[in-house]
Amino acid sequence: MLTTYREVLRIPGALRFSSAGFVARLPISIVGLGIIVYIAGVTGSYAQAGVLAASFQLPAAGFALLTSRLLDRRGQHRLLPLLACLHALSLIAFIIVVQQGMPLLVQALAIAFAGATQPAIGAVVRGRWAYTIGLRGDTSSPLLRSAFALESIVDEVIFTIGPLLVTVMAVRLTLASPIVLAAALAVIGAVLLAAQRSSEPPPSPRSTDLDAHTGSAIRLPGMPAAVLAAVGIGFIFGSYEVTAIAFTERAGSPASGGYVLALWALGSMAGGLWFGSRHWKIRLPNQALACVVVLALVLIPVPFIRSVPMLAAVTLISGAAVAPALISGFSLAERLVPNALLTEGLTWSNSGLAIGFAGGSALAGLAVDSFGTTTSFVLPCAGACTAALVLLISRRRLLAFVVPYRDVPPTATLNSDPIAGPAPGAFRDDAR
Repeated sequence: MLTTYREVLRIPGALRFSSAGFVARLPISIVGLGIIVYIAGVTGSYAQAGVLAASFQLPAAGFALLTSRLLDRRGQHRLLPLLACLHALSLIAFIIVVQQGMPLLVQALAIAFAGATQPAIGAVVRGRWAYTIGLRGDTSSPLLRSAFALESIVDEVIFTIGPLLVTVMAVRLTLASPIVLAAALAVIGAVLLAAQRSSEPPPSPRSTDLDAHTGSAIRLPGMPAAVLAAVGIGFIFGSYEVTAIAFTERAGSPASGGYVLALWALGSMAGGLWFGSRHWKIRLPNQALACVVVLALVLIPVPFIRSVPMLAAVTLISGAAVAPALISGFSLAERLVPNALLTEGLTWSNSGLAIGFAGGSALAGLAVDSFGTTTSFVLPCAGACTAALVLLISRRRLLAFVVPYRDVPPTATLNSDPIAGPAPGAFRDDAR
């Protein structure tokens, strides 16, 4: 199973830019949870924590489209350090305004600017994979899809480490220390990545795709369904994260929250390793629907949890179903757009995830404060059911417009900046 991943890491420069991307991407797993822990610890309100987490995620989703286009057109080495510095300064400013007791609106504006300037590091790294593999003439080979699967596994490692860092640092140092660490890592990682010019895709000022589609990717057939499904999946993450942290805190073990969320990511990493190393002949829309249905089923027991050990066990099992749902969901977007719009199309899906995460965080915070964690734990299952319903209703349309990998010509131009977030694994969609 690991042979394929070793092969992609042997590509010249791959290990270096993937390692730098790991450092630069680690703040993604720290900031969202860090905001919740910081604000809940300072104010005692999970509702306010959820609102501020949403204030970070929504601009991050909206501006990801703009920043990914700018990275495509201007070049990564020019914009990455600038974005990272603005992002870090905004995070520090957010800590200051909270400590000064400024109004909620001011706090929201500060963290919103941090979200808007968050670099799309996952997009940058996947763009380098696409470019370096493309130089080998392997544009539609399983090697590229396995490289994307490897990055989704790296994402899970990141989301295993991040929650642990947040809880340990918040308990043993200060509540704000995880956010400070995220600011520092964002700058260091971006500078290291930008310095590696040999693997950087060249800027592409204008689209040259043969399909000559000049509209927005969201207007392409099937894309609205893929994005709506991503919103439902993102809703799962946001609501589960807030509720799990509140559950462990009210159970008298606040430090356990990070370990529980690390188990979620660990289970997802195991699921991603297994799922991404196999070639699937089931049609991609059917695959995505099946993965989301499985995720919904394993989330059903969550509202009935009564102890932290039980929460940990169910979280580990649920996490194993997360990566397949993400991989197949992003693969839908990848197969629905022409090459010249691949960055934008995948960014739409990632933005859907972020919007869902923001909504889930905010609603879960309100539910925890108003009704308790039992009610709030219903929300993740509701998000999964919503995503499954969207995919079921749109199944025929998706089957009609998803392009199988075998239909991609070997000389097709690679996307220069794929998505920030878990991406397609190694699968086949050849069956008609």
